[in-house]
Amino acid sequence: MKKLAILLFLCGCVNPNAQAELDTYNAIAPEYRAYVEADPTITEQQKELRYDTVETWRRRVEAK
Repeated sequence: MKKLAILLFLCGCVNPNAQAELDTYNAIAPEYRAYVEADPTITEQQKELRYDTVETWRRRVEAK
């Protein structure tokens, strides 16, 4: 996967900032979501707000 991203970057097919944002999202979002799911001190309403934040971030990343 990284080789493909590097190849596309070298060809000018991928915006490096967009790729960096996607890489950051892929590294952080799943772990954060798992943390929110497992934290018993966060209410369901608070969890939904956090899930919405991650979803908004995903949409922004995919739009680039």
